[in-house]
Amino acid sequence: MWQIAKPGYDEGVGACGSIGLIALSVDRAFESDIHDFIGDAPGVGIFTTRIAMEPVASPESLAALEGHLDGCARLLVPGTKLDVVAFGCTSGAIAIGLDKVAQIIRNARPGVEVATPIGAAVKAFEVLGAKRISLLAPYRVPVAEMVAAHFEAEGLVIDRRMTFDLDGDPDINRLSVAALVEEGKRAMHEDSDALFISCTGLRTAGVVETLERELGKPVVTSNQALAWQCMRLLSGQGEAAGIGSLNRTGAS
Repeated sequence: MWQIAKPGYDEGVGACGSIGLIALSVDRAFESDIHDFIGDAPGVGIFTTRIAMEPVASPESLAALEGHLDGCARLLVPGTKLDVVAFGCTSGAIAIGLDKVAQIIRNARPGVEVATPIGAAVKAFEVLGAKRISLLAPYRVPVAEMVAAHFEAEGLVIDRRMTFDLDGDPDINRLSVAALVEEGKRAMHEDSDALFISCTGLRTAGVVETLERELGKPVVTSNQALAWQCMRLLSGQGEAAGIGSLNRTGAS
């Protein structure tokens, strides 16, 4: 006969805040890079689900993410509280529309804050006082142009734009730190206030500090900005790991 143990409870995982991540099904880099940027944040729980995505990123395949977004948001530890839901695709957020992304996620998870990489990057440039940027992307040109056009619509000047011209995450995830540093230096225009490295599928936690030392200017990446914004949205309680100028500004 089984004896019944007496349970005792504490606040559980995420006592200081809970972040839900929506990662692309084909991605192998986003989740670990976000964890590196957030660092050791006591009491912060991070939970991940996946959204169906084609291996090739095109304006059409990115826009198709919209149809899966509601279901993915509902799969994030259902029945428990989340403070922030982060959509892990820079170009996908643009293809769907930032307001639409937020609306779909909040319909599925009422009351959550919503963060996107591109929205977080625009906020990051405001905090850094950057009005002119250089842009390094991994995508095919039509997708890279979506990112550039979004920044320009937000009033940013792009002094130089470069892309690795890759199909999607199977290749993007494999780009090395050495390649990102080398091409990041080439991408940076002398008139720019900051460099942006786009795409949540890139491993950039090991890139930012090296490039900032080489360039003498701030470097912002999709995952860095997203992690920074998520931690800021935890009722102002969270602090991201101190990687890069963005995380050392002390501004909210």
